[in-house]
Amino acid sequence: MTYEEFKKELRWNVQNMETARGKTIRLLERHMVCGDPMAVHIMNIMNRCMYGREQIMIREDMLCALWMRGKREYIQHWLIRPLYERYGQEGWQSILPEISAGLTEDDEEEDIVLSGENLSYAVCRRHMIVRPVNYERCRQELGNAIYRKIGDVALVLHLLTSEKTGSSLTIQVSRGMVLPWKLTEDQLITEAMMNTCRKMPPRLFLGDDRRKIFPYEEGILLPEEEGRQTWISPWNHREGQRGYLLTTTARIRGAVAFFYPGVKAILAEKLGGDYYVVFPSVHEAILHPVDCTGVQEIRSSVQHINAVYGEGEMLSDRIFCYHKNRRLLQLL
Repeated sequence: MTYEEFKKELRWNVQNMETARGKTIRLLERHMVCGDPMAVHIMNIMNRCMYGREQIMIREDMLCALWMRGKREYIQHWLIRPLYERYGQEGWQSILPEISAGLTEDDEEEDIVLSGENLSYAVCRRHMIVRPVNYERCRQELGNAIYRKIGDVALVLHLLTSEKTGSSLTIQVSRGMVLPWKLTEDQLITEAMMNTCRKMPPRLFLGDDRRKIFPYEEGILLPEEEGRQTWISPWNHREGQRGYLLTTTARIRGAVAFFYPGVKAILAEKLGGDYYVVFPSVHEAILHPVDCTGVQEIRSSVQHINAVYGEGEMLSDRIFCYHKNRRLLQLL
């Protein structure tokens, strides 16, 4: 079966599943232009989740399902190319049960019960998250881990095994655990990033706002979110010199928010151009428009903050610069 034939048959098979009743199933194809209002709506949702904004062309073929629970929308998606590769080796029996299980999921998070057996991708996919650590300090622990390295920051794949109000329990995912899933490490990190963003959306605050608790509905919010926007004036030299604090609604390990899909470019628009970014702790990133301060000033500040936080919560002592026009993050 060719790849194009597989896409059509996959959609037909999923549409006829018992678990797909009452759900909207759409095939979103790479670079597609579509006049179907429901498909456009799903495309916009996916682009907000994956890239932080609407009206970006679909970059990978995917099958999507959309349904309602009360007043809330739920969406699931599956990248088609990895499914096609699995189909060639194992047939439909490797794919359709997993998709059917995904169609039954709602927003009720259940704890994962760990056992000696390998957990399936269908069980784990919603529970994957990313946690930032300092690469040099954690190099030995990352020997068998799945991670994405950016400078001296490692974004490490974890499994959220238990989530209760005010606390959570995670385990680091090993390469051996995901070997049966037949997905690339990059695909797993990307999906985990989307999960982390959904559970802990990013928020931007004024740099001198050092509250321990940030209300969920405050800060600079991503598009389509309601809440109390913080007013920033990046053209104000004094404000830009003090900088801006980026974290998540959970505040814990909030530095990961900078690496969510689309966030770097959105920040460049909010701050009016190129900016420096540092990660004085795993909980936050600090940003400065390049016109408002110098590298040496920032370096001295980072060294001071790292000394205050201590090695246990230090993420990086390096300075990065994001170039808006080139969409490039540079390590200085």
